[in-house]
Formats: sequence, structure tokens, C-alpha cells
Amino acid sequence: MSERSGYRQLQLLQDASLWREYCEARSDSSIYLSNQQTHADAVLSRYRDYLGHEFEQVWIDCQDGLHADAIAALCGTVTTGGLLSILLPAKSSAMSHRMERFAEKHFAESNTHMQSSVSEPETRSANETLQLTNEQSSIFNALTQSTEKPYETHIITAERGRGKSTLLGQALAQAKEHSSIIVTAPRKANAKILLQQAPEAHFVAWDKLLEQPSNSEITLIIDEAAGLPLWVTEQLCQKFNPWLLATTVAGYEGCGRGFAVHFTDWAKKTLPQISVHQLTQPLRWPVNDPLEQWLTDTFLLNEQPVTQFGIRESGTFIKHASELEEDMLQQCFQLLLNAHYQSSPNDLNLLLTEPGHRLAYQSTNGEVTAVAWLMSEGPILSPLKEEVRQGQRRPKGNLLPQAIGYFLQQDWAMDLHWLRVARIAVPAAKRRRKIASELLAEIYRWALDNNYQMLGTSFAWSPGLDNFWKKNGYALWRLSSRIDSVSARPAAIYVQPLSNEFTGLCQVCQLLNQWGHNQLQWLSGGKEMLQLTEESNEIRTSLIQAYRVKAIPFDAAHFALAQWFYWQHNQHPLTELLCNSSTTLKHLGEYWGGISQRLANENLCKEVLSLH
Repeated sequence: MSERSGYRQLQLLQDASLWREYCEARSDSSIYLSNQQTHADAVLSRYRDYLGHEFEQVWIDCQDGLHADAIAALCGTVTTGGLLSILLPAKSSAMSHRMERFAEKHFAESNTHMQSSVSEPETRSANETLQLTNEQSSIFNALTQSTEKPYETHIITAERGRGKSTLLGQALAQAKEHSSIIVTAPRKANAKILLQQAPEAHFVAWDKLLEQPSNSEITLIIDEAAGLPLWVTEQLCQKFNPWLLATTVAGYEGCGRGFAVHFTDWAKKTLPQISVHQLTQPLRWPVNDPLEQWLTDTFLLNEQPVTQFGIRESGTFIKHASELEEDMLQQCFQLLLNAHYQSSPNDLNLLLTEPGHRLAYQSTNGEVTAVAWLMSEGPILSPLKEEVRQGQRRPKGNLLPQAIGYFLQQDWAMDLHWLRVARIAVPAAKRRRKIASELLAEIYRWALDNNYQMLGTSFAWSPGLDNFWKKNGYALWRLSSRIDSVSARPAAIYVQPLSNEFTGLCQVCQLLNQWGHNQLQWLSGGKEMLQLTEESNEIRTSLIQAYRVKAIPFDAAHFALAQWFYWQHNQHPLTELLCNSSTTLKHLGEYWGGISQRLANENLCKEVLSLH
């Protein structure tokens, strides 16, 4: 390992006993994450709690599986001269090989044992005001130029360790009316450095802010904005007067890059005046720090587009990610990151290590013009199949056969071989040229050739996406009545059968096509749309039976119950309420005198049992 002064160090080990021996001697200014060791500071899933902190050493135990998001996020908390130490899984994978390969590239010497050359990081008191760099000072002047309301909205993007939180804190410290300025972030700990620079700042949790009435007199600062659902950030900006928003554009929480693109586009259309700034100079470590270079190359976090193409191939290709040349893999993954703001480093780990995952991409002279992430799913064998249908088990993976088997009670779906289009993306400059449709047509042919029986996809529903997938031969089978907390839209399932070899399967697919179509009409048009449904329906019967025995929740059975009450119990006191697509268990609790949602569900189950 290199002993260059101030540069941070990396240690990758597969020997668990040796790694834990080193870990026992770690410094006081360190953090230790492990899912196995009870004396660790936290489990890996709690890595977000430490964003905004700084450590001399970060120790991550990945023995039971690589956690790329935790590695990428916590790498940015390691200060000048510090150490990132990772215990790799005992069984090597394409991802662990990649980590080791780029470690060899960026660190001159072997990193298989501990070095004692970690330089002492610069220390400072918690409330010490830091000297701004020239880059920060230039942006600082723009932020504080106008102190009269309404403020211009400033969006600041940066990779980790560039001092954006420090910049926000000092801008806030200079503001005259602290009482009308509120700071929020995904977690208060994420705003730690900002709050150190402006100790008088008033922090309010974002969910509490959403509950407050709109007030344009309140000025808002959001740190680590990519850690919030996009709809939350948009609502907060409409409820209050947004002044400063900062986000990390690489490393965690959907990488932030896709978020920055989506939010900036929205802000330009919605907010009166915005300015976008980017910080590039690292402050927590020297320029050309090998650990940062390792992280960027390993997890493909470089936001600079690929311009030099290795193999100048043209056509449509469907391959496992581990088979791709480096420049092609980088192009495909960059496109997924930019198009889908929830993408993260863990996605690269899945693409490289899961045997049932594929990348379908279209390229012209080596330039990727479209990419889709494909996942092979099903079949699900007994007894797991029965446990899934009854709601007793929901193991990871196999999203489509599980969701259709459970939420629509179609157990035959778990017997089939599915290909799911998890994501599809086209560069912004090449959209509306039917490139994505051409790629889907190639995926259809490939799925047929490889003996898949069903094609499908699941995403956060919108009218535009509904139109796109229907034009490409996919039919809506299910639209959740529950709004997703991240996208603020309902989850949808669209399906295109590949096999017509069974007459019964063809008939049930047609029933599900009609079911999804009718559900969408009901959700958008209300009770009147129920007259377009049938008086009796096999799917409805299955769902009501599952609800009676408490196998599925109310929101999964709501459309079936609405039809049943509309056709069979039109004069029942509950009919009007249940036929309203916006009715929730909370509304039913109010109907029964303000009881809890759990008791409301119990009451409804009893009512259905008595009527059946």
C-alpha cells in the first residue's frame, strides 16, 4: 500500500480472523459495521445514520454479502490519512474481484495486511469556522448576495467530501433572520456539519414539515436532498420558500445524480428563479486521492460520459454484465443511474453477481443508445408456493410471480418462467425515436428463443408509462391502491404472455387484462366505472375468499370488494364507502365510530363473512 502523505488507505481481506484482529486495535475515531458481531457499532443497513460524520477509520464486515451502498456511502466519511477496511465474503464473486482489481490499480503496493503509516488527520473543534476555498467563496457570495425575500433557489451538487454542508452552514450563519429559516435533511445526523457551522439553526424533521401548513415566510434549507423521496422535496419547495438545497451526486441514496437531473428539471419549470452550482475540489482528502479513485472506478460512479469506445459494435445485445467490456458496462450503468434516480451501487453488485440477470442494450459504433435490465424469475416450487399465496412468506426475488400469485391469487403464475424488464432507459437526446420500443421487440424475440413463458414489468404508474407499455403489447394486470412512499405513485404490473400453448392460460390472461383495465377506470373514474365490470368474476371470487381468511390486506382486496358490494349488496350501508376508490381503513374506522384501522379491518372481515 502506498504511504503517500495524507492519502487515505484501503484494506481488503478475506481472512475473517485476521481482519477482526486488526479491527480490535482500531482507533477511537472509527466506526465498525457488522451484521454478525454484536459488539459492532451498527448493522450494515444502518449506514445512513453515519452520513455527515467524519472518521479516521471505517470498518465494514461484508462476510455474509457485499453491501455496495454502505461501502460507497461510508467511504466518504473517511478523513485525510484515514483507512477504509473491508472484510470480503469468503466466496469470491465478480464484484469482489472487481474491488481487488481496482485496488491493485490505484494502490501501488499490496493491501493485504495492515499498514502503520496512517497520518494524523487535522483536528478541529466542533464549532470552529472553516476557511472557505476559492471555489466555495465564489458560490458563497452568490448564495448570500440577496438576503431579501423571496430568495433565489440555489441547488448545490457535489461528490462526497467537497464541503457542501460547510458552505450551507456558513451561508446560514450569515443570514440575518435565523428565526424564519428551517433546516431539514433525511436524518438530523446528516446535517451535523451544517449545524456545527450555524449552531443557532432550527432543524425540523422533513415528515413534520409536511404536516405543517404552507408558509412562504419560512425559508427552507435541505441538506442531502437525494436522501428524501423526490415528491417530498418537491412538496417542501412548494409549501415553503426554498433557498438552499444540497445533495451528493455519487455514492449512496440513489447516487443522487438521477435525483439531481429530475429535481433540477422540475425546479426550472416550477420555481421562480434557480441557480445550479457544483463543487469539485475535495476538502476531506487531497486531490487525486487513491481511495476516491478506487471507489469511482469500482462502482462506476464517474459522471463524465464515456467518449472513447473500445469495441465499436453496432446492434442489439443481451449479455450478463460480467461479460461486457469495461467501457460498455460503464455506459450501460451510467444510463441506468441517470434515468432512474433510485439506482445505487448495490445495483452493479446484483448485475455482476446474480446469474439470472442480464443487460439488453442497443449500440451504434460502440455508443449505447438504449439499455434494459432483465431479471429471470420463477418458477416457485411447493411448499413455498402455497406459503406465498397465503401471505405467510415473501422471500426476496421473483417479484412478478410472487405478486401475481399473492395479490391476484393466481397460483399458476408461480409455475411459469418469467422475464421481468426491471428498468429501461434511453439517453435524453435520443428519446421519442422508438429506440426503447425496438429494444423491447428484441427482448421479446430473445425471451421466446430462451423458453420464457411470460414477459412482465413493474413500476410506479403514470399515464405516460401506461401508454408506452400498452403500445408495446403489455397489458395492465394490477394497480396498487396504496401509494408508494418513494415515488408517491401506485405500483403497477404489466404483462405480455409469450406462450399460448394452454387454452386455459390464454383465457385467464384475457380475464386479467380486463381486470387491470377495469381497475384503472375505477381508480380514475370512481363508482360509476363499476357498472363496466361483470356481475360475477373468478378473480373477484378468489380475492374475496383470500380476504375473508385474512390472507391478503384490505388494499389488495378493495377493488374486488367494491365490485361485490356494487353487484351483490347494492343497498348495504357499506356499499357507498367501499365503492369509493379513495376509501382506506382509516375511513372505515371513522365509519365505525373512530376505531383503529386494525379493528376496522376485523369488522369488515366479519361483515364479508356474514354476507358470503
